This record gives sequence, C-alpha cells and structure tokens, in this order.
Amino acid sequence: MENYVSTPTLSFVQAIKNCFSKYCCFKGRARRSEYWWFAVLNGILSSLISYAVNYKLTVKSELESKVMEAVFDQEKMDALTAQAEAADSTFATLMIICGIISLVLLLPGLGVAVRRLHDIGKSGWWLLLALVPFVNFVFAIVMLIWCIKDGDKGDNKFGPSPKYVLS
Repeated sequence: MENYVSTPTLSFVQAIKNCFSKYCCFKGRARRSEYWWFAVLNGILSSLISYAVNYKLTVKSELESKVMEAVFDQEKMDALTAQAEAADSTFATLMIICGIISLVLLLPGLGVAVRRLHDIGKSGWWLLLALVPFVNFVFAIVMLIWCIKDGDKGDNKFGPSPKYVLS
C-alpha cells in the first residue's frame, strides 16, 4: 500500500504565475487551488470590466438625454456634443482594453481547465461540450462538480499528481 502525503496548496500569486508560465500548456495536471485562484482572477477582472463598461454606458446615456433637452440651445449643444465625443472615444478605448484582457486570459484559462480535468482523470476534450447549445448549461454544472472534486492520488495517464507525493 502506497502512502501519499498532500503538499501545501498554492497561494493566489503562485497559482497565477503557474497558469501564465504554462500559457499554452494543455498537458499535465493542475491542482484545485491553481484552477480556482485563476477563476478568482477572471471573476475580479470581469467584474471590474463590467463595472467600467456599465459606468461608461450610463454616462453616455445621460449625455444623450441632455442633448435631447438642449436641442434649441446651440452653446449647450456644442458642449454636450464635445462631451459625448470624448465619452465615445474613452468607451472605444475601454472596449479595446477589454478585448485584449480577454485574449490574454483565454489560453491560460483553457489550459488550466484542461489540466484540471486531467487531474481527475478526464480528457480535456470534454470542454467542447460548452460549445453545444442547451447542453452547455448542464455541462457547466458537471464541470463545476468535477473541478471541486479532489484529484487522483498518484500518477494517472496524464502524468504525476501535482498535489500528492509518496511518503
């Protein structure tokens, strides 16, 4: 009987460094802490981006309503038009930044998800079910359960355990 000992969990910084150092790596295994810390990073960045986009849309909407009120006052109209154009340019810049952040996080996110599936003995190809309409909702629940599950102790067909070592 082999005795396995659990190694300490990864910290937030260690997990993020690990994900970015394995930027396009779809081989091997990933611990739960690595996967979930990267999910936390994605959640924080998504929330900040969503807040910024909603704020800019609110500002733009308020400016448009003020423009409608100032239709017959040319000075107010010119000032509001300048503000609206500035809001449009900052909104466009914000959307470009959002796109860049999404692209930067896409491959490490896919990589850590595939490696997490490998840790429980599943193929990374299961992730393709997320692209199938109506099936993707059920798969999201299954994926959540799988990602909560502890990894296989010892080696599996995807490599050695990143968490358990022989004592």
